[in-house]
Amino acid sequence: MSRSLRIARLGSVSLERLAAKADGQGRVHSVFDRAINVLWHDGRLLTLHGRTSLAAPFAVALSALPPRGAVTPGMRIRSSDFDWERAETVALEMPRGPLAFSADTLPEPSCARALASEAGLHARHALGKSLKGRDLSAFVDAVERLIGLGEGLTPAGDDCVVGALAAMHRLAPESFMKDRVRRDRLAEAARKRTTDVARDFLLDALDGRFAEPVLALLTARAGRLADLAVRDLLAMGATSGADTLTGIRLGCRALSASSAALA
Repeated sequence: MSRSLRIARLGSVSLERLAAKADGQGRVHSVFDRAINVLWHDGRLLTLHGRTSLAAPFAVALSALPPRGAVTPGMRIRSSDFDWERAETVALEMPRGPLAFSADTLPEPSCARALASEAGLHARHALGKSLKGRDLSAFVDAVERLIGLGEGLTPAGDDCVVGALAAMHRLAPESFMKDRVRRDRLAEAARKRTTDVARDFLLDALDGRFAEPVLALLTARAGRLADLAVRDLLAMGATSGADTLTGIRLGCRALSASSAALA
């Protein structure tokens, strides 16, 4: 497979991971029609997909995916198999700043059954209450109830948490995001209580990195652009986009209400 994986776009952190070791390598974790997950030597995933917006903060957009059957689980992939000489490198960190649209205009999507269950509803209510009250201890408790809730590569609860974290990194004051003890507690829960893919979404979200559709929504400069970003986000996965939007909407509405109360 020597240099057959031509990279079109990737996040700056993903490029650093690929280039960190000249002989770096990983093994194929899982293969799907539109994506290949590679467990890299650093213990984290790289998700390879086609030439679209980066669907994860650890995604790598290739000029073209390998032909069906050419890559199988367990196969070894090396740094030398990638060609990133002409790749576009993008920053996937969420910039801090206000919304250019009202949080109340965000639609309420049809989320997965796990989020609509009694446990999901209670955890979401607790999450919103903690954000509105700027209570980080209660926030951590609510997030721990959501991590691993649901099924699939990224359980619905994890997607919701990623969305809420995106809103926090966009809107919350520095002091609300810098508690390392509680941040490490959530990272530990992500490592132990959910899937490999959801784990890496959560760990990146804790560090402020997100998929491009999430960034596009929260940094949209007008309501019309936000509407387009919502459409793109909802197209992600079976329910992952909707579940992430659920967390974004919850977080934005709670933090906006909190800011208004403090004003």
